Amino acid sequence: MKKNRIGKASIIPDAIADKIIKRCKYPWQQTLLAILMYTGERVGAVRLLRVPDVYVSPASHIVLPEITFRSETRKRAGGKEGGVRQVPISQKLREILGTYRIGGGDFLFPSPSDISKPVTVQAIDSFHRKAIAQLGLQNEGYSLHSYRRTFITKLYNKGVNTRTIMAITGHKSMASLQRYIDADPQKIRDAIDEI
Repeated sequence: MKKNRIGKASIIPDAIADKIIKRCKYPWQQTLLAILMYTGERVGAVRLLRVPDVYVSPASHIVLPEITFRSETRKRAGGKEGGVRQVPISQKLREILGTYRIGGGDFLFPSPSDISKPVTVQAIDSFHRKAIAQLGLQNEGYSLHSYRRTFITKLYNKGVNTRTIMAITGHKSMASLQRYIDADPQKIRDAIDEI
């Protein structure tokens, strides 16, 4: 678990994630966290989403079948681009995106001070930390990266094979994927009971 910003981000139970999202003041904050939660993408790529990556057109509010995370927005080891990642949009996320009102400009989440620029990671981290603190959860190890770890661990715990998870998340190696999968304490106990 993460302590004082050191270590792995904690897995966020669904009920806690819902509380954090509801605690956010603005719809754009809630929508951004929902995208993190239902796609497992990193915050750096989510903040750089453009309206055409999610919607047919800004005026129509028709949500595309999948979100496209462009290669130049995705991180990879050595500072290289991470490759394009297209994630099918779940029904829950589709409902959230269907009610989201685009603020203007090309970015899905424009900076409040300049719509020609995306919101900063610092601004996202600030509102996220504030929501966590308001809920009294600041010592639980939750961070923006928790959503990615949670997404991947949930897929694994539902029995999705690791090759499929790699295809969904964009991981290039099994070793890098394995770092995201948290062991379920109940599964550990069940395994020991099998001996």
